[in-house]
Amino acid sequence: MSDPQDPQPRSVPSSAGPEEDGGEVGYAVVAEHVRRVMSWYSEQISTEMRSAVPDQQRLRQLAAERLACQDELRALDDAEPEELARIAAEYEERFTQLRRSRP
Repeated sequence: MSDPQDPQPRSVPSSAGPEEDGGEVGYAVVAEHVRRVMSWYSEQISTEMRSAVPDQQRLRQLAAERLACQDELRALDDAEPEELARIAAEYEERFTQLRRSRP
């Protein structure tokens, strides 16, 4: 967990892409990658719910994926630097794939 007495922002070594700054990615950047994917799922849920005949199976899948993102976001505080870097890269790639898969 982050230490409230430690004023230093948490950063990790990165291979996570454009947010790199001197080879490190801040905790906030990692969290933003996860939130961006969560937002995509929320938008898809909203769109599906507004459709004439919502696909209940798709809604359940989207909701489960969004919940998994929420769990991952909560777990970031306890993640080691290498794990944070992996999560950042994973979610950056996931967002790219999601945007390509469905409008």
